[in-house]
Amino acid sequence: MAEAIYTTPNMARNTQGEREERIVEIYATSESLRDQHQDYVGTEESSNTLGTVSSQQPDPVSPPWCQIRAVVVLLVLLSVALLAGLVGLAVKHKNVMERDMEQLFQMLKNVTEQQKSISEKTISMDRKMEQLHKRLKSVTEQIDTLLCKQDCPGGWTKFGCKCFSYSSERGSWSKSRKLCVSKGADLVVVDSKEEMDFINRGYAEYFWLGATDEASEGSWRWVDGTVLSVDNPSWRRGKPDGGKDKNCLRRDWGQQPNIKWTDESCKANRYGLCEHNLMK
Repeated sequence: MAEAIYTTPNMARNTQGEREERIVEIYATSESLRDQHQDYVGTEESSNTLGTVSSQQPDPVSPPWCQIRAVVVLLVLLSVALLAGLVGLAVKHKNVMERDMEQLFQMLKNVTEQQKSISEKTISMDRKMEQLHKRLKSVTEQIDTLLCKQDCPGGWTKFGCKCFSYSSERGSWSKSRKLCVSKGADLVVVDSKEEMDFINRGYAEYFWLGATDEASEGSWRWVDGTVLSVDNPSWRRGKPDGGKDKNCLRRDWGQQPNIKWTDESCKANRYGLCEHNLMK
């Protein structure tokens, strides 16, 4: 009994203690549940807040606006720098071109001035040469006038400033020329129609004139070196036609004043008409 009595209170105390422990556990559990509820509420709010913030951020695929603006600003700055560089190069190039053009214009100006100076000197020299030529011509004419006043030697006929005479005997063209040269003359060189008319009026013989193509066939020259054209109107029609056999010039037959020339063998016996120029 005693053991039962003593045992029962202990059991009662134990039961009471267990109730107390359960109550404590219940309170603890309630507090824990309340804390968990608060934590859950806080977590939900935080989640809602984070969701709101996350919904406000841009799509991660697109770059942020601040980065785009930075890139745009950078591109603008680069464009401005490039434009400034181009402008600087253009200005520098323009200055160089202006300097080169100025130098070129100066060179052209110098050349123009030199040409003008040379032209003025040339004009001055031309004037002096012209004046000198006129003086020389005047002096020559005066000398010619004085010389032409001279008389021809005996047996010579004067026409203008020339004296004419037959060679002393007949002979070939070469022999007749030698006879003329021995008199200080030469075979006649006809240099004007007036001279030819004078010869036709004063001399009737067939005689040698001072022209030949013996040195070069078909190329007729007077003894003074001047050319006798085959188109000269003093040639008889169809003349010259002798080829290599007829290389010397003589006066042909005909009525005055239309006596013509012909070509003949240089070996034929003819008188030669000698001519002495008073101005030589």
